[in-house]
Amino acid sequence: MLLLIARIIGAFSSYGKPRMIAFSMAVGITLAFIPGLTLLWFVLFIPMMLVRLNQAAFLGMMAAGKLFMPFVDPFSERLGYFILSRPGLYEPMGRFLSLPGTNWFRLNDSFVTGGFVLGIAGWPFWFLISLILVGLYRRYLAVKVKTLFSKLGGKVPLLKKLSIAVSAGRRIGGAA
Repeated sequence: MLLLIARIIGAFSSYGKPRMIAFSMAVGITLAFIPGLTLLWFVLFIPMMLVRLNQAAFLGMMAAGKLFMPFVDPFSERLGYFILSRPGLYEPMGRFLSLPGTNWFRLNDSFVTGGFVLGIAGWPFWFLISLILVGLYRRYLAVKVKTLFSKLGGKVPLLKKLSIAVSAGRRIGGAA
């Protein structure tokens, strides 16, 4: 857990491209909208773990996004029901879901469909918000967080270990 926190802090403070960090954060938020343990979630998650992106920002934002999902779930469920109850989609969805293996995507569930549409349609918005947040963090907070950890590191052993882990993560290249 300490290493994950160190990597997230190192990811935001690293000299990596802000667009790459924002892309990773946006993908994490998008995957947070889609309910887990569906084939759709795994089809999107596994390639993102294999692609070169900032995995600390990706996993951190996915975990943070899952914390806020109880507030968004009623809206995404209503959106999914609205989409699935359209008369024009009845026949194409029926044909798609009659194919072998497509029922594991659970796209006939209004909760999954709403989360998928909300995540994919909102991806540009999440990317722009993440890009702004990374820029604001680097401009105003990065130096303050670094000095705070260096001051507290001498007094609290756990924070000293966190500071050492952040430095080690940068040297290894895990956050860049």
